Amino acid sequence: MKKIFFITLVTACLLLSAGCNNQQVQGQPEIVRDTKAKITDNYLGSEFKGNFIWGGAMNLAWNELNENILKEKLKLDTDDEVALRMAEILNNPVFTKNDLDEKSYYVKSGYGQETVDIINRESRKKFPSKSFADLKLDLSPADIISYAYFLKEVEYQTEFEKKDVSFEGENVKGFYAKVKGELDNLKILKYESDDKFIVSLQLRDESDQLILAKGYDMEKPQNVVDEINGNGGSDFIKIGEHDRFEAPKLHLDYHRDYVELIGRYLANKGFESYFIGQMFENIKFDMDEKGARVENEAVIVLPKSVSIDKDKPKNLILDKPYWVVMKRKDSKNPYFILGVKNTELMEKVK
Repeated sequence: MKKIFFITLVTACLLLSAGCNNQQVQGQPEIVRDTKAKITDNYLGSEFKGNFIWGGAMNLAWNELNENILKEKLKLDTDDEVALRMAEILNNPVFTKNDLDEKSYYVKSGYGQETVDIINRESRKKFPSKSFADLKLDLSPADIISYAYFLKEVEYQTEFEKKDVSFEGENVKGFYAKVKGELDNLKILKYESDDKFIVSLQLRDESDQLILAKGYDMEKPQNVVDEINGNGGSDFIKIGEHDRFEAPKLHLDYHRDYVELIGRYLANKGFESYFIGQMFENIKFDMDEKGARVENEAVIVLPKSVSIDKDKPKNLILDKPYWVVMKRKDSKNPYFILGVKNTELMEKVK
């Protein structure tokens, strides 16, 4: 039977390493500040323009925080069910440093601005091709930061040919196997039909894998991971000389804030005055006829708050007459005072 490998609904499982010659697309990442977590099984991903995205760096940063700073699993002082569920998933990670080779990742945690400076310096030294900018943070000595970064670049054993391909009826840039040598890049792990199969693209560094799976439930990443792991033996389906393979080029440049957890206080003993001030990740991914490149960093910042009763929110809303006073810190005498009594100095909403 002639097998046609058109990648039209794809989950890509990426465990990648060095060597890709992809051209990076320059520009700013898509910043989604109101992204809600896509809580599916054990993967705390998110949805971006209808696509599911998950990277392992946040697991590494969270683990580092638990192991090196808190010395236990992070606990949240909240009754919010979504936040608690997210913390539970992060405290029981599907991904750790054991799932990467040491040369491909960097993790660091500590206190204050000195740690931020060390992170910027050490991560840049270990990964000269790191495309993310240095962290621009201003931490006090008591503030905590946990950081993780990894970079994986791979090349196929044989480069594919460029070609415009179809995805969901729309023409897009892509690549395909034109000759037998390019078909030899493929190992079929499972084939049920042209609409349901799993293929592995063979890489120059055989310690990594790049796997494509079509026809599986796009809402449950754990299912396809289990399916891949259950079909990873040596009994591959033979590629026929008339079989076909096509896939679209992919590009992702994405920033995500973990909005459900930001602002939550910790309940760990000795850390009750700390809260999650920043928690974000950046992900870049490119896949073309030459290979693939994935870059992922995660940052967690825990500022130490002043001693206040956090259970009684204060509404600092200037909706009645108030004073504006400006002065030097080392002087008792203001250099500007304004008593605001009406709306005459304000811009009206039209």
